[in-house]
Amino acid sequence: MADRVSSLLTRTQRERVRTDFADVEQAKRRRDQRKIRSRVAAGVEDFELLVDYPDRQFELAFEDHSDELLEARLADAYLTVERCRAINDVDRDDLLERAQQRRRAVETDETPSLEALSIQTSEQRRQRVAADLAESYRPSRWKRLSDALLKIGLALIAFVSVLAVIVPEFTNGFGSVPGIVGAGVLAGGLGIVGLRAVKYDLLPAVLALADDPAGTVQSAWNRL
Repeated sequence: MADRVSSLLTRTQRERVRTDFADVEQAKRRRDQRKIRSRVAAGVEDFELLVDYPDRQFELAFEDHSDELLEARLADAYLTVERCRAINDVDRDDLLERAQQRRRAVETDETPSLEALSIQTSEQRRQRVAADLAESYRPSRWKRLSDALLKIGLALIAFVSVLAVIVPEFTNGFGSVPGIVGAGVLAGGLGIVGLRAVKYDLLPAVLALADDPAGTVQSAWNRL
């Protein structure tokens, strides 16, 4: 940003902050620090107006900034805001809840970025993680089906095996049908398990190996 463009600090103030007020008399230093405090406090007031400033205007405002420069300056702004919050003992979750309320109040057609923002308190993040974990451990329809088939197949085979010991002549004829059915059901369950292993284990591993052979091998080795 050129010095001739108005900014939060004046050109003189920016230079003195950069040099940590070197060679500046104590009286002038206190005066400048007081003015900077006033300008910072007044500048923060402007965010009430800028919070729902059109997205397009923000795009145009930084069109001359490189991605690296913009990221660096936004990181500085984030650190500054966090310092002000911590120094003034503002609870982060209270701040985020107020930001959520403010966002809902000012959303417009010109500010789609507001709706896209992810603002979550620590409790909301905890609930989200807990829900994601619960969902990840919830068996799918095919997983439930394969489990049921395996249980039924094993139960039928066990039943026939017991009959073969107790009443061997019965299993020579019609009594062998439950064993045959059980074997088929068990095979179906194992087939589903095999297909799921190919889809969720083998195929991702093959794709990862094709995409990054060295990295995939190194990752697998590190897990051993």
